[in-house]
Amino acid sequence: MLSLPGFDAPRLASLRVRIQDMAIRQNRYRREAQSIGVPADCPETSRLVDAAEQDTAALADLERLVSLTMRFIADEESGRPADADASSPSGRNLLTRAFAALTGAPSRKGGAA
Repeated sequence: MLSLPGFDAPRLASLRVRIQDMAIRQNRYRREAQSIGVPADCPETSRLVDAAEQDTAALADLERLVSLTMRFIADEESGRPADADASSPSGRNLLTRAFAALTGAPSRKGGAA
């Protein structure tokens, strides 16, 4: 079972809502900056607008990650037995394989994920 110390279901749900609120505010700031327009002779302001766009995308990705984590924990706690097939996405080592695939780390069997 996956355990995230300090992050029970209610806390993850609250975090998800706070991230959604931040993403909405950040997107509003980004749209306001775009509507004003940035003159070519204002490189610092242009850089800040670009950073706001990147922050908006990062917050959206973070919210999706928290949502996925919540679903994963709910599945783990549902009591359903995991498939014995290691290639199945519902296998017990899904998280290990996912991190290995994202980072390029070798799997427990010695090969790349």
